[in-house]
Amino acid sequence: RGDPRAQKLSQAFHSISVQKTLLEQEARGLKEALINERQRRKRGKALPLEAPEEYQGGAVFWSPRKVKEARDRLQHQEAEEKQQQLQKAEAARLREVRRQAKAQAKQVRREARAEARIVREKEKAEKAAEQASRAAARRTQQRLQKALKATQKGNKMRAKAAPKATLKNRVVAEPQGSREASGAAAGQEPSQSQHGRAIKLPAKYR
Repeated sequence: RGDPRAQKLSQAFHSISVQKTLLEQEARGLKEALINERQRRKRGKALPLEAPEEYQGGAVFWSPRKVKEARDRLQHQEAEEKQQQLQKAEAARLREVRRQAKAQAKQVRREARAEARIVREKEKAEKAAEQASRAAARRTQQRLQKALKATQKGNKMRAKAAPKATLKNRVVAEPQGSREASGAAAGQEPSQSQHGRAIKLPAKYR
């Protein structure tokens, strides 16, 4: 899929080309009409013959050379007038083509600016949404970290309190006789060594 702006420019140039073709056809029609009108007028137009200096009225006879020169002057004059008309028509056509091209280019630029503004607004909205999403993710991560730290702290405190409570319970539950028996047993010397031999203490240690 092509660039929309390039497609619009192509359409604008195509429209200008079509209008140019139509104007050229119209100009050709005007030229033909002008030529026909000139030819129609030419049939009844007098030759630009110059009267002799000593002319004092009456009929004048012109030599074939004078008539030919007059016809040449008339043709030259008509050709100049025709050229001027064609130049005026061409200038008018070019002005119209430039005017339409300028209007088309202005419209294309206006549409391009509108599209660029829409793109900028869309990018701005997407950027704002992305920033909001990141901020929400950071807040969620911070809450999770706080909850995890609180859980770990509670576990450590319970782990420290558990041995103390167990020791206290043992001290309370152990009877007095058991402590004395344990002390007496601890005070007796072992009668055998680690290898099973009998140990005989000296008399002073008995």
